[in-house]
Amino acid sequence: MRYLYADSTTFPLPQNFLATLCAGTDACVAILKAEALVDECNRVTREAEVKATRELAQVSALAHRVDAALGGGAEPVPADAKDGPGASRSANPGDLALAKIREQAWATLDQSRGDVLKSRDARITAAINVAPRSLVLPALSQFMATHELPDTAWGIRWTAGLGGASTRAELYARTPFGLEATFEVAIPTGHVWARPAQVRLLGMQASVTLVKKPLVGKARPTLIKLDEYYVTHVVLTADRASMRLSKNSKNPAESIEFVFGGEGSAEVTATGVDKANYPLGEGAKLCRADAAGIHRLWNRVTTTLGSLVVYRTRATTAKLGGVLVSEVPRPEVIAAAVVRALAPHVREIAARTTTPRELALKRELGDGCREELFITYDTVLERAKDLSAAHQEVFDMYGLREPEDAQGAVVWRLPVVRPPRLKAG
Repeated sequence: MRYLYADSTTFPLPQNFLATLCAGTDACVAILKAEALVDECNRVTREAEVKATRELAQVSALAHRVDAALGGGAEPVPADAKDGPGASRSANPGDLALAKIREQAWATLDQSRGDVLKSRDARITAAINVAPRSLVLPALSQFMATHELPDTAWGIRWTAGLGGASTRAELYARTPFGLEATFEVAIPTGHVWARPAQVRLLGMQASVTLVKKPLVGKARPTLIKLDEYYVTHVVLTADRASMRLSKNSKNPAESIEFVFGGEGSAEVTATGVDKANYPLGEGAKLCRADAAGIHRLWNRVTTTLGSLVVYRTRATTAKLGGVLVSEVPRPEVIAAAVVRALAPHVREIAARTTTPRELALKRELGDGCREELFITYDTVLERAKDLSAAHQEVFDMYGLREPEDAQGAVVWRLPVVRPPRLKAG
């Protein structure tokens, strides 16, 4: 479905960006609330440390006064002189009483020190158990499971269910600014990729010539027609692109793994693999004609696999710049990265919308009909109204606040990466 700006020119993204904007803003608000909790936890920890230091100093000062009052320089009373029938002859009652008072005083002071440290640790533990950074992944998951950030590229790791196992898939989303997320996929039972996919049923024909050694005689080039083979394993990630074809769609069996060269490369390497997934020998580079046929099959596979993107569910991991989002010291950086990705499109939509303080798009419905979609600036900005003034400034990058309310957008510089792409189905 095609989207247009309010002035009827083509909008570059194939999505209802206004819904993406609202959902993305909600996610960023949740992340910034986690940031506020981080600040609160840090404040509680600092206050607990300061309070404990002050109280320990008070206990130490009291210990000095007690020591001075009780004669800290006196010789300790021998242990065997404190009790027993001869106690009255070996030490006078005054020294024994003083020793017991000192012993009780030091025990009380030690108990006070322990209570101070226990109170400090309890407050710090309570603050740490809030774990505000653990709130970031759920917020991103809720957003990215149903919406895409601009220029998101998708990768996949798909394995067919063989020998009674279930077919599994894992999707990888990568944005140009370094945010990555891994998603589980709920493959529908009737989907073509819910089971091994036969090359012929994908509408493709392919063959390769590989050197094979027969049971008797020397190894020689053998033409292998792949039409009846099944795709059983696909990997398309930032560092690998491969596909495995097997003659058996039910159980593990010998197969051929094709590994593709880097972006723009026509090179394909084929390796025999046994049913335990061990290579049967060194890989062989395919000739140009065979490689071209395998590339056509690969394009068909990745195009149809792209239809699984809409079946992604929760995000299992997310990273920014290679760091788990739960370990990023300041969650605000993650929120700012998402806002910065959305902001150019928000400003462009605002510039092309004639109605004051509205963001509008059009959607073509077919048969000469169009639908107008719009939201007000306040619909977006009110989502952040419960945040602190400093955190509300993150959304100044949208350019929606009145000039007297906005003090200027925050500039965030983040690494740019080149993500792999899973072709849309």
